[in-house]
Amino acid sequence: MINRLLCVCSCATALLVASCVTPEEALLAADDSAYALLSKNAEEVFGEASDFSIEPAVGSLRQRLISGELTGPVELNLLACLEIASEDSPVYQSEKEGLYLSALDLRLEQWQFESQFFFGAEASAPADTVTVSTGLQKALGSGATILADIGSNMLAVVSSDQPFSALGAATFSITQPLLGGASAEVIREPLTQAERNLVYSVRSFERYRRSFALDLAFQYFQLIESIRNLEIETKNFQGLLLLAERNDALAEAGQLNDIEADQARQDTLESSNRLLELDARVKKLLDNFKLLLGLPVGVEIVLQESSFDVFLESEEYLLSLEEKSAIETSFKSRLDYLNRADATLDSERRVYVAEEALKAGLELKGDTSYQGPGELDWSAGLSFDLPINQIPQQNSYRSSLISLEKSVRDEQFLKDSIVAGLRDNMRNLHNSIEGVAIQQSSIELAKKRVESTDMNLAAGRSDTRSVLEARRALVSAQNSLAAAERERLTARLSLCFDLGILRVGPDGFRISHTDSL
Repeated sequence: MINRLLCVCSCATALLVASCVTPEEALLAADDSAYALLSKNAEEVFGEASDFSIEPAVGSLRQRLISGELTGPVELNLLACLEIASEDSPVYQSEKEGLYLSALDLRLEQWQFESQFFFGAEASAPADTVTVSTGLQKALGSGATILADIGSNMLAVVSSDQPFSALGAATFSITQPLLGGASAEVIREPLTQAERNLVYSVRSFERYRRSFALDLAFQYFQLIESIRNLEIETKNFQGLLLLAERNDALAEAGQLNDIEADQARQDTLESSNRLLELDARVKKLLDNFKLLLGLPVGVEIVLQESSFDVFLESEEYLLSLEEKSAIETSFKSRLDYLNRADATLDSERRVYVAEEALKAGLELKGDTSYQGPGELDWSAGLSFDLPINQIPQQNSYRSSLISLEKSVRDEQFLKDSIVAGLRDNMRNLHNSIEGVAIQQSSIELAKKRVESTDMNLAAGRSDTRSVLEARRALVSAQNSLAAAERERLTARLSLCFDLGILRVGPDGFRISHTDSL
Protein backbone atom coordinates (compact mmCIF):
# COMPACT_ATOMS: atom_id res chain seq x y z
CA MET A 1 0.00 0.00 0.00
CA ILE A 2 2.72 2.46 0.98
CA ASN A 3 4.74 1.56 -2.09
CA ARG A 4 1.72 2.20 -4.28
CA LEU A 5 1.15 5.58 -2.65
CA LEU A 6 4.79 6.54 -3.09
CA CYS A 7 4.75 5.55 -6.73
CA VAL A 8 1.53 7.46 -7.39
CA CYS A 9 2.97 10.56 -5.71
CA SER A 10 6.19 10.14 -7.69
CA CYS A 11 4.23 10.16 -10.94
CA ALA A 12 2.37 13.31 -9.95
CA THR A 13 5.58 15.01 -8.78
CA ALA A 14 7.34 14.17 -12.04
CA LEU A 15 4.52 15.73 -14.01
CA LEU A 16 4.63 18.84 -11.80
CA VAL A 17 8.39 19.31 -11.99
CA ALA A 18 8.40 18.82 -15.75
CA SER A 19 5.97 21.70 -16.19
CA CYS A 20 7.71 24.20 -13.86
CA VAL A 21 9.33 27.38 -15.15
CA THR A 22 12.42 28.68 -13.38
CA PRO A 23 12.50 32.30 -12.12
CA GLU A 24 15.26 33.05 -14.64
CA GLU A 25 13.14 31.75 -17.52
CA ALA A 26 10.12 33.73 -16.30
CA LEU A 27 12.21 36.92 -16.07
CA LEU A 28 13.65 36.40 -19.54
CA ALA A 29 10.20 35.78 -21.04
CA ALA A 30 8.77 38.91 -19.41
CA ASP A 31 11.73 41.03 -20.56
CA ASP A 32 11.59 39.74 -24.13
CA SER A 33 7.89 40.53 -24.44
CA ALA A 34 8.05 43.93 -22.73
CA TYR A 35 11.11 45.16 -24.63
CA ALA A 36 9.64 43.99 -27.94
CA LEU A 37 6.41 45.91 -27.24
CA LEU A 38 8.33 49.04 -26.20
CA SER A 39 10.59 48.93 -29.25
CA LYS A 40 7.62 48.48 -31.57
CA ASN A 41 5.70 51.36 -30.02
CA ALA A 42 8.73 53.65 -30.05
CA GLU A 43 9.19 52.97 -33.75
CA GLU A 44 5.53 53.67 -34.46
CA VAL A 45 5.50 56.89 -32.42
CA PHE A 46 8.96 58.33 -33.13
CA GLY A 47 10.02 56.53 -36.30
CA GLU A 48 12.91 54.63 -34.74
CA ALA A 49 13.20 51.55 -32.58
CA SER A 50 14.28 51.89 -28.96
CA ASP A 51 17.08 50.09 -27.10
CA PHE A 52 15.24 50.72 -23.84
CA SER A 53 16.29 48.72 -20.79
CA ILE A 54 15.62 48.99 -17.07
CA GLU A 55 18.82 47.17 -16.15
CA PRO A 56 21.31 49.40 -14.27
CA ALA A 57 24.20 50.57 -16.41
CA VAL A 58 27.38 48.57 -15.92
CA GLY A 59 30.41 50.65 -15.01
CA SER A 60 28.48 53.88 -14.38
CA LEU A 61 30.27 56.87 -12.88
CA ARG A 62 28.63 56.29 -9.50
CA GLN A 63 29.80 52.68 -9.41
CA ARG A 64 33.35 53.66 -10.34
CA LEU A 65 33.42 56.37 -7.69
CA ILE A 66 32.09 54.10 -4.96
CA SER A 67 34.51 51.30 -5.89
CA GLY A 68 37.44 53.71 -5.79
CA GLU A 69 38.25 53.21 -9.46
CA LEU A 70 38.01 56.98 -9.94
CA THR A 71 39.49 59.46 -7.48
CA GLY A 72 39.99 63.19 -7.43
CA PRO A 73 37.83 65.93 -8.97
CA VAL A 74 35.53 64.90 -11.85
CA GLU A 75 35.26 67.42 -14.69
CA LEU A 76 31.82 67.54 -16.30
CA ASN A 77 30.20 69.44 -19.12
CA LEU A 78 26.47 69.53 -19.81
CA LEU A 79 26.54 66.53 -22.15
CA ALA A 80 28.37 64.41 -19.58
CA CYS A 81 25.85 65.45 -16.92
CA LEU A 82 22.95 64.33 -19.12
CA GLU A 83 24.58 60.96 -19.71
CA ILE A 84 25.42 60.44 -16.03
CA ALA A 85 21.90 61.33 -14.89
CA SER A 86 20.35 58.83 -17.30
CA GLU A 87 22.52 56.10 -15.75
CA ASP A 88 22.59 57.01 -12.06
CA SER A 89 19.57 59.16 -11.20
CA PRO A 90 17.14 57.17 -8.99
CA VAL A 91 14.19 59.31 -10.12
CA TYR A 92 14.99 58.66 -13.77
CA GLN A 93 15.30 54.93 -13.08
CA SER A 94 11.86 54.91 -11.42
CA GLU A 95 10.32 56.50 -14.52
CA LYS A 96 11.93 53.84 -16.70
CA GLU A 97 10.51 51.11 -14.51
CA GLY A 98 7.06 52.68 -14.73
CA LEU A 99 7.22 52.51 -18.52
CA TYR A 100 8.32 48.88 -18.35
CA LEU A 101 5.35 48.01 -16.11
CA SER A 102 3.00 49.59 -18.67
CA ALA A 103 4.36 47.15 -21.24
CA LEU A 104 3.64 44.28 -18.86
CA ASP A 105 0.04 45.47 -18.54
CA LEU A 106 -0.38 45.24 -22.31
CA ARG A 107 1.30 41.84 -22.33
CA LEU A 108 -1.35 40.60 -19.88
CA GLU A 109 -4.24 41.90 -22.00
CA GLN A 110 -2.78 40.32 -25.12
CA TRP A 111 -2.52 37.04 -23.25
CA GLN A 112 -6.26 37.15 -22.62
CA PHE A 113 -6.83 36.83 -26.38
CA GLU A 114 -4.20 34.17 -26.94
CA SER A 115 -4.71 30.42 -26.95
CA GLN A 116 -4.38 29.35 -23.33
CA PHE A 117 -3.34 25.76 -22.81
CA PHE A 118 -3.73 24.13 -19.43
CA PHE A 119 -2.56 20.86 -17.97
CA GLY A 120 -3.17 19.26 -14.61
CA ALA A 121 -2.77 15.92 -12.89
CA GLU A 122 -4.04 14.39 -9.66
CA ALA A 123 -2.78 11.19 -8.05
CA SER A 124 -4.71 9.32 -5.40
CA ALA A 125 -4.49 6.14 -3.31
CA PRO A 126 -5.73 3.52 -2.50
CA ALA A 127 -7.64 3.87 -5.78
CA ASP A 128 -4.26 3.85 -7.54
CA THR A 129 -5.28 6.45 -10.13
CA VAL A 130 -3.68 9.43 -11.81
CA THR A 131 -6.18 11.86 -13.30
CA VAL A 132 -4.76 13.90 -16.16
CA SER A 133 -6.56 16.88 -17.65
CA THR A 134 -5.44 18.99 -20.58
CA GLY A 135 -7.23 21.54 -22.69
CA LEU A 136 -7.39 24.83 -24.54
CA GLN A 137 -9.25 28.07 -23.99
CA LYS A 138 -9.41 30.79 -26.61
CA ALA A 139 -11.17 34.18 -26.60
CA LEU A 140 -11.83 35.45 -30.11
CA GLY A 141 -12.08 39.03 -31.23
CA SER A 142 -15.73 38.41 -32.15
CA GLY A 143 -16.46 37.76 -28.49
CA ALA A 144 -16.68 34.01 -28.85
CA THR A 145 -15.07 31.85 -26.17
CA ILE A 146 -13.88 28.36 -27.09
CA LEU A 147 -13.09 25.77 -24.42
CA ALA A 148 -11.74 22.28 -25.10
CA ASP A 149 -10.97 19.88 -22.26
CA ILE A 150 -9.56 16.36 -22.49
CA GLY A 151 -9.32 14.26 -19.35
CA SER A 152 -8.03 10.75 -18.68
CA ASN A 153 -8.04 8.49 -15.62
CA MET A 154 -5.16 6.02 -15.68
CA LEU A 155 -6.16 3.08 -13.50
CA ALA A 156 -3.85 0.77 -11.59
CA VAL A 157 -0.88 2.84 -12.58
CA VAL A 158 1.44 1.20 -10.13
CA SER A 159 -0.34 -1.92 -9.01
CA SER A 160 1.72 -5.08 -9.01
CA ASP A 161 0.90 -7.05 -12.12
CA GLN A 162 -2.12 -5.28 -13.54
CA PRO A 163 -1.82 -3.78 -17.01
CA PHE A 164 -2.39 -0.08 -17.67
CA SER A 165 -5.91 0.94 -18.60
CA ALA A 166 -7.43 4.37 -19.21
CA LEU A 167 -10.84 5.91 -19.26
CA GLY A 168 -10.95 9.13 -21.30
CA ALA A 169 -13.38 12.03 -21.55
CA ALA A 170 -13.43 15.10 -23.77
CA THR A 171 -15.62 18.20 -23.85
CA PHE A 172 -15.86 21.07 -26.28
CA SER A 173 -17.91 24.23 -25.85
CA ILE A 174 -18.33 27.56 -27.58
CA THR A 175 -20.15 30.69 -26.45
CA GLN A 176 -20.89 33.52 -28.89
CA PRO A 177 -22.60 36.75 -27.77
CA LEU A 178 -25.05 38.09 -30.38
CA LEU A 179 -26.45 41.20 -28.69
CA GLY A 180 -25.60 43.54 -25.81
CA GLY A 181 -21.90 44.15 -26.31
CA ALA A 182 -21.34 41.55 -28.99
CA SER A 183 -19.43 43.87 -31.34
CA ALA A 184 -15.73 43.37 -31.83
CA GLU A 185 -15.06 46.92 -30.62
CA VAL A 186 -16.66 46.21 -27.26
CA ILE A 187 -15.04 42.80 -26.86
CA ARG A 188 -11.59 44.15 -27.68
CA GLU A 189 -11.95 47.36 -25.66
CA PRO A 190 -9.72 46.23 -22.74
CA LEU A 191 -7.01 45.25 -25.22
CA THR A 192 -7.47 48.44 -27.24
CA GLN A 193 -7.19 50.59 -24.12
CA ALA A 194 -4.10 48.71 -22.96
CA GLU A 195 -2.50 49.31 -26.37
CA ARG A 196 -3.37 53.00 -26.18
CA ASN A 197 -2.08 53.20 -22.60
CA LEU A 198 1.31 51.90 -23.69
CA VAL A 199 1.47 54.52 -26.46
CA TYR A 200 0.66 57.18 -23.87
CA SER A 201 3.32 55.81 -21.54
CA VAL A 202 5.93 55.85 -24.32
CA ARG A 203 5.07 59.46 -25.12
CA SER A 204 4.95 60.45 -21.46
CA PHE A 205 8.33 58.89 -20.76
CA GLU A 206 9.89 60.67 -23.74
CA ARG A 207 8.43 63.96 -22.55
CA TYR A 208 9.75 63.19 -19.08
CA ARG A 209 13.22 62.56 -20.57
CA ARG A 210 13.13 65.97 -22.21
CA SER A 211 11.73 67.65 -19.11
CA PHE A 212 14.33 65.93 -16.92
CA ALA A 213 17.13 67.05 -19.23
CA LEU A 214 15.68 70.56 -19.27
CA ASP A 215 15.56 70.77 -15.47
CA LEU A 216 19.09 69.42 -15.29
CA ALA A 217 20.28 72.03 -17.78
CA PHE A 218 18.57 74.80 -15.80
CA GLN A 219 20.30 73.70 -12.60
CA TYR A 220 23.56 73.43 -14.50
CA PHE A 221 23.22 76.99 -15.82
CA GLN A 222 22.24 78.22 -12.36
CA LEU A 223 25.39 76.64 -10.96
CA ILE A 224 27.52 78.27 -13.65
CA GLU A 225 25.94 81.62 -12.84
CA SER A 226 26.57 81.17 -9.10
CA ILE A 227 30.20 80.25 -9.76
CA ARG A 228 30.51 83.40 -11.89
CA ASN A 229 28.97 85.46 -9.09
CA LEU A 230 31.56 84.03 -6.71
CA GLU A 231 34.40 84.82 -9.13
CA ILE A 232 33.08 88.35 -9.65
CA GLU A 233 32.85 88.99 -5.90
CA THR A 234 36.31 87.46 -5.33
CA LYS A 235 37.82 89.89 -7.83
CA ASN A 236 35.87 92.75 -6.26
CA PHE A 237 37.10 91.77 -2.79
CA GLN A 238 40.70 91.77 -3.96
CA GLY A 239 40.28 95.27 -5.42
CA LEU A 240 38.58 96.54 -2.26
CA LEU A 241 41.34 95.03 -0.14
CA LEU A 242 43.97 96.95 -2.09
CA LEU A 243 41.91 100.13 -1.81
CA ALA A 244 41.49 99.66 1.97
CA GLU A 245 45.24 99.08 2.44
CA ARG A 246 45.99 102.20 0.40
CA ASN A 247 43.54 104.33 2.39
CA ASP A 248 44.87 102.99 5.71
CA ALA A 249 48.40 103.92 4.72
CA LEU A 250 47.31 107.40 3.65
CA ALA A 251 45.28 107.87 6.85
CA GLU A 252 48.28 106.91 9.01
CA ALA A 253 50.36 109.44 7.06
CA GLY A 254 47.71 112.10 7.72
CA GLN A 255 46.95 112.49 4.02
CA LEU A 256 43.40 111.01 4.23
CA ASN A 257 40.67 111.41 6.78
CA ASP A 258 39.45 108.44 8.83
CA ILE A 259 35.97 108.56 7.26
CA GLU A 260 37.24 107.58 3.81
CA ALA A 261 39.47 104.91 5.32
CA ASP A 262 36.52 103.44 7.21
CA GLN A 263 34.37 103.49 4.07
CA ALA A 264 36.86 101.27 2.24
CA ARG A 265 37.19 98.91 5.23
CA GLN A 266 33.42 98.66 5.59
CA ASP A 267 32.92 97.76 1.92
CA THR A 268 35.72 95.19 2.26
CA LEU A 269 33.98 93.57 5.22
CA GLU A 270 30.66 93.52 3.38
CA SER A 271 32.34 91.92 0.36
CA SER A 272 33.96 89.32 2.63
CA ASN A 273 30.53 88.45 4.03
CA ARG A 274 29.06 88.16 0.53
CA LEU A 275 31.89 85.79 -0.37
CA LEU A 276 30.94 83.52 2.52
CA GLU A 277 27.29 83.52 1.43
CA LEU A 278 28.11 82.93 -2.23
CA ASP A 279 30.52 80.13 -1.39
CA ALA A 280 27.88 78.44 0.77
CA ARG A 281 25.32 78.85 -2.03
CA VAL A 282 27.63 77.28 -4.61
CA LYS A 283 28.35 74.32 -2.34
CA LYS A 284 24.65 73.79 -1.63
CA LEU A 285 23.77 73.94 -5.32
CA LEU A 286 26.59 71.51 -6.09
CA ASP A 287 25.30 69.02 -3.51
CA ASN A 288 21.76 69.28 -4.89
CA PHE A 289 23.12 68.83 -8.42
CA LYS A 290 24.98 65.68 -7.38
CA LEU A 291 21.74 64.31 -5.94
CA LEU A 292 20.00 65.03 -9.24
CA LEU A 293 22.79 63.23 -11.12
CA GLY A 294 22.67 60.29 -8.71
CA LEU A 295 26.29 60.78 -7.62
CA PRO A 296 27.68 60.46 -4.08
CA VAL A 297 27.41 63.87 -2.40
CA GLY A 298 30.99 63.66 -1.17
CA VAL A 299 32.55 63.50 -4.64
CA GLU A 300 34.17 66.67 -5.98
CA ILE A 301 32.94 67.80 -9.40
CA VAL A 302 34.14 70.66 -11.57
CA LEU A 303 31.75 72.10 -14.15
CA GLN A 304 33.13 73.22 -17.51
CA GLU A 305 31.75 76.64 -18.36
CA SER A 306 32.36 76.14 -22.09
CA SER A 307 28.95 74.44 -22.32
CA PHE A 308 27.27 77.73 -21.36
CA ASP A 309 26.85 78.54 -25.06
CA VAL A 310 24.82 75.41 -25.82
CA PHE A 311 21.90 75.67 -28.23
CA LEU A 312 22.85 79.09 -29.62
CA GLU A 313 22.16 77.95 -33.20
CA SER A 314 18.45 77.51 -32.47
CA GLU A 315 17.87 81.18 -31.72
CA GLU A 316 17.61 82.31 -35.33
CA TYR A 317 14.87 79.77 -36.06
CA LEU A 318 12.98 80.64 -32.87
CA LEU A 319 13.08 84.37 -33.61
CA SER A 320 11.73 83.79 -37.11
CA LEU A 321 8.64 81.95 -35.81
CA GLU A 322 5.30 83.69 -36.04
CA GLU A 323 2.75 83.01 -33.32
CA LYS A 324 0.35 81.10 -35.59
CA SER A 325 3.12 78.87 -36.89
CA ALA A 326 4.40 78.26 -33.36
CA ILE A 327 0.95 77.17 -32.19
CA GLU A 328 0.51 74.79 -35.13
CA THR A 329 3.94 73.29 -34.52
CA SER A 330 3.18 72.80 -30.84
CA PHE A 331 -0.14 71.03 -31.47
CA LYS A 332 1.57 68.66 -33.90
CA SER A 333 4.60 67.93 -31.73
CA ARG A 334 3.68 68.30 -28.06
CA LEU A 335 3.53 64.78 -26.67
CA ASP A 336 1.34 65.75 -23.72
CA TYR A 337 -1.20 67.35 -26.06
CA LEU A 338 -1.24 64.29 -28.33
CA ASN A 339 -1.97 62.15 -25.28
CA ARG A 340 -4.71 64.49 -24.16
CA ALA A 341 -6.35 64.53 -27.60
CA ASP A 342 -6.22 60.73 -27.83
CA ALA A 343 -7.69 60.46 -24.34
CA THR A 344 -10.79 62.22 -25.67
CA LEU A 345 -11.10 59.50 -28.31
CA ASP A 346 -10.81 56.92 -25.53
CA SER A 347 -13.71 58.59 -23.73
CA GLU A 348 -15.80 58.41 -26.90
CA ARG A 349 -15.13 54.67 -27.14
CA ARG A 350 -16.14 54.16 -23.53
CA VAL A 351 -19.45 55.91 -24.21
CA TYR A 352 -20.09 53.45 -27.05
CA VAL A 353 -19.21 50.50 -24.78
CA ALA A 354 -21.60 51.80 -22.10
CA GLU A 355 -24.36 52.22 -24.70
CA GLU A 356 -23.93 48.63 -25.84
CA ALA A 357 -24.23 47.43 -22.24
CA LEU A 358 -27.75 48.91 -22.08
CA LYS A 359 -29.01 46.54 -24.78
CA ALA A 360 -30.57 43.15 -24.23
CA GLY A 361 -28.13 40.27 -23.96
CA LEU A 362 -28.28 37.27 -26.25
CA GLU A 363 -25.73 34.44 -26.34
CA LEU A 364 -25.49 31.33 -28.47
CA LYS A 365 -24.06 28.33 -26.64
CA GLY A 366 -22.96 24.96 -27.97
CA ASP A 367 -21.52 21.99 -26.08
CA THR A 368 -20.41 18.50 -26.98
CA SER A 369 -18.89 15.81 -24.77
CA TYR A 370 -17.37 12.38 -25.24
CA GLN A 371 -17.37 9.96 -22.30
CA GLY A 372 -16.33 6.80 -24.11
CA PRO A 373 -17.24 4.59 -27.09
CA GLY A 374 -20.80 5.36 -28.14
CA GLU A 375 -21.22 8.09 -25.54
CA LEU A 376 -21.21 11.32 -27.56
CA ASP A 377 -23.57 14.03 -26.30
CA TRP A 378 -24.22 17.53 -27.59
CA SER A 379 -26.42 20.48 -26.82
CA ALA A 380 -27.14 23.95 -28.22
CA GLY A 381 -29.17 26.83 -26.94
CA LEU A 382 -29.73 30.53 -26.57
CA SER A 383 -29.33 32.59 -23.42
CA PHE A 384 -31.39 35.79 -23.25
CA ASP A 385 -30.93 38.60 -20.74
CA LEU A 386 -33.69 41.24 -20.63
CA PRO A 387 -32.52 44.86 -20.11
CA ILE A 388 -34.20 45.29 -16.74
CA ASN A 389 -32.81 46.24 -13.35
CA GLN A 390 -29.94 48.10 -15.06
CA ILE A 391 -28.98 50.62 -12.41
CA PRO A 392 -25.24 49.80 -12.71
CA GLN A 393 -25.35 50.04 -16.52
CA GLN A 394 -27.30 53.31 -16.39
CA ASN A 395 -24.83 54.80 -13.92
CA SER A 396 -21.93 53.63 -16.05
CA TYR A 397 -23.43 55.20 -19.16
CA ARG A 398 -24.06 58.53 -17.45
CA SER A 399 -20.57 58.49 -15.97
CA SER A 400 -19.06 57.84 -19.40
CA LEU A 401 -20.87 60.89 -20.81
CA ILE A 402 -19.62 63.07 -17.96
CA SER A 403 -16.09 61.73 -18.48
CA LEU A 404 -16.31 62.57 -22.17
CA GLU A 405 -17.43 66.12 -21.47
CA LYS A 406 -14.63 66.53 -18.93
CA SER A 407 -12.10 65.13 -21.39
CA VAL A 408 -13.19 67.63 -24.04
CA ARG A 409 -12.85 70.47 -21.51
CA ASP A 410 -9.43 69.25 -20.40
CA GLU A 411 -8.24 69.10 -24.00
CA GLN A 412 -9.45 72.64 -24.69
CA PHE A 413 -7.90 73.93 -21.46
CA LEU A 414 -4.57 72.36 -22.38
CA LYS A 415 -4.73 73.97 -25.83
CA ASP A 416 -5.37 77.37 -24.25
CA SER A 417 -2.56 76.81 -21.75
CA ILE A 418 -0.17 75.87 -24.54
CA VAL A 419 -1.01 79.05 -26.44
CA ALA A 420 -0.55 81.18 -23.32
CA GLY A 421 2.74 79.48 -22.51
CA LEU A 422 4.05 79.93 -26.04
CA ARG A 423 3.20 83.62 -26.07
CA ASP A 424 4.94 84.10 -22.74
CA ASN A 425 8.06 82.15 -23.76
CA MET A 426 8.33 83.99 -27.08
CA ARG A 427 8.20 87.29 -25.20
CA ASN A 428 10.76 86.02 -22.70
CA LEU A 429 13.18 85.11 -25.49
CA HIS A 430 12.97 88.53 -27.13
CA ASN A 431 13.29 90.26 -23.75
CA SER A 432 16.26 88.13 -22.70
CA ILE A 433 18.13 89.00 -25.90
CA GLU A 434 17.56 92.69 -25.27
CA GLY A 435 18.48 92.17 -21.61
CA VAL A 436 21.87 90.72 -22.54
CA ALA A 437 22.59 93.65 -24.85
CA ILE A 438 21.57 96.12 -22.14
CA GLN A 439 23.77 94.50 -19.50
CA GLN A 440 26.73 94.36 -21.89
CA SER A 441 26.41 98.11 -22.42
CA SER A 442 26.01 98.60 -18.67
CA ILE A 443 29.26 96.71 -18.02
CA GLU A 444 31.16 98.84 -20.53
CA LEU A 445 29.88 101.97 -18.83
CA ALA A 446 30.66 100.61 -15.35
CA LYS A 447 34.22 99.69 -16.39
CA LYS A 448 34.78 103.22 -17.66
CA ARG A 449 33.48 104.62 -14.35
CA VAL A 450 35.88 102.44 -12.37
CA GLU A 451 38.83 103.42 -14.55
CA SER A 452 37.90 107.09 -14.35
CA THR A 453 37.37 107.18 -10.59
CA ASP A 454 40.61 105.23 -9.99
CA MET A 455 42.56 107.73 -12.08
CA ASN A 456 40.87 110.68 -10.41
CA LEU A 457 41.50 109.18 -6.96
CA ALA A 458 45.18 108.75 -7.76
CA ALA A 459 45.30 112.37 -8.97
CA GLY A 460 43.46 113.60 -5.88
CA ARG A 461 40.41 114.73 -7.85
CA SER A 462 37.99 112.12 -6.47
CA ASP A 463 37.07 110.57 -3.15
CA THR A 464 36.71 107.03 -1.85
CA ARG A 465 32.90 107.08 -1.98
CA SER A 466 32.93 107.68 -5.75
CA VAL A 467 35.36 104.79 -6.24
CA LEU A 468 33.27 102.44 -4.10
CA GLU A 469 30.04 103.40 -5.89
CA ALA A 470 31.70 102.74 -9.26
CA ARG A 471 32.89 99.31 -8.08
CA ARG A 472 29.43 98.42 -6.76
CA ALA A 473 27.93 99.40 -10.12
CA LEU A 474 30.44 97.21 -11.97
CA VAL A 475 29.77 94.19 -9.71
CA SER A 476 26.02 94.68 -10.13
CA ALA A 477 26.33 94.92 -13.92
CA GLN A 478 28.53 91.82 -14.10
CA ASN A 479 26.09 89.81 -11.99
CA SER A 480 23.18 91.09 -14.03
CA LEU A 481 24.91 90.04 -17.25
CA ALA A 482 25.49 86.53 -15.87
CA ALA A 483 21.80 86.33 -14.96
CA ALA A 484 20.73 87.70 -18.37
CA GLU A 485 22.86 85.15 -20.22
CA ARG A 486 21.37 82.34 -18.15
CA GLU A 487 17.86 83.65 -18.82
CA ARG A 488 18.61 83.80 -22.54
CA LEU A 489 19.71 80.16 -22.53
CA THR A 490 16.74 78.99 -20.50
CA ALA A 491 14.36 81.01 -22.67
CA ARG A 492 15.63 79.21 -25.79
CA LEU A 493 15.32 75.79 -24.24
CA SER A 494 11.93 76.54 -22.67
CA LEU A 495 10.49 77.71 -25.97
CA CYS A 496 11.81 74.66 -27.82
CA PHE A 497 10.35 72.41 -25.12
CA ASP A 498 6.95 74.12 -25.29
CA LEU A 499 6.99 73.83 -29.07
CA GLY A 500 7.64 70.11 -28.74
CA ILE A 501 10.76 70.27 -30.92
CA LEU A 502 13.36 69.73 -28.19
CA ARG A 503 15.18 66.42 -28.54
CA VAL A 504 17.66 64.73 -26.24
CA GLY A 505 20.08 62.24 -27.76
CA PRO A 506 23.60 60.91 -27.38
CA ASP A 507 24.96 64.26 -28.56
CA GLY A 508 22.89 66.30 -26.10
CA PHE A 509 20.20 68.79 -27.05
CA ARG A 510 19.00 69.36 -30.60
CA ILE A 511 15.91 70.74 -32.28
CA SER A 512 13.80 68.98 -34.88
CA HIS A 513 11.09 71.36 -36.08
CA THR A 514 10.30 69.23 -39.14
CA ASP A 515 9.03 66.25 -37.09
CA SER A 516 5.38 65.32 -37.10
CA LEU A 517 4.70 62.97 -34.21
